[in-house]
Amino acid sequence: MSPGTRAASCSMRGMTAQTPALQTHGERRSNPWGRRAADKGWPEGGAALGCRIIELPRIPDPRGNLTFIEGQSHVPFDIQRVFYLYDVPGGEARGGHAHRELEQLIIAAAGSFDVIVDNGSEHERFSLNRSYYGLYVPRMTWTHLENFSSGSVSLVLASLPYDEADYYRHYDDFQSAQRAAQEASRQ
Repeated sequence: MSPGTRAASCSMRGMTAQTPALQTHGERRSNPWGRRAADKGWPEGGAALGCRIIELPRIPDPRGNLTFIEGQSHVPFDIQRVFYLYDVPGGEARGGHAHRELEQLIIAAAGSFDVIVDNGSEHERFSLNRSYYGLYVPRMTWTHLENFSSGSVSLVLASLPYDEADYYRHYDDFQSAQRAAQEASRQ
């Protein structure tokens, strides 16, 4: 593999889990932080934030592969809204907000991009670049998308219809709400 080539179909950086040993699967050499989500031993990272990679069903076909998604079957919510981001100019970022109640599944339908998730005190980066992997993002998670490749498409499945009142658009407000929720849970 040449330098700069991505080894992973889906990877996480900045994880706190212990590093598993380097393993070889057939001709595929895997580094623990550049693994395919389907490989055995995939680190569970993101658990503290409630985010996780969901492998979607794939039907391989020489004419072209097919992936399908059903709410409450492949994602842990009923799908109420679908939107997608495309033609994102180089160097631009999207997201930069959190939702009070809405849950999401973010999929790189084409190309690649990074998703940074943050719960107000810790954060993790997920690199998405396969259309059969989705990143589940629970409510009250600050989400930021960046490093869009040319021609990338970010497909987002959402648990609720659009509601501006559901958004935290200022990080300080989001952090204050997270602190208040933590204090209330301790009482």
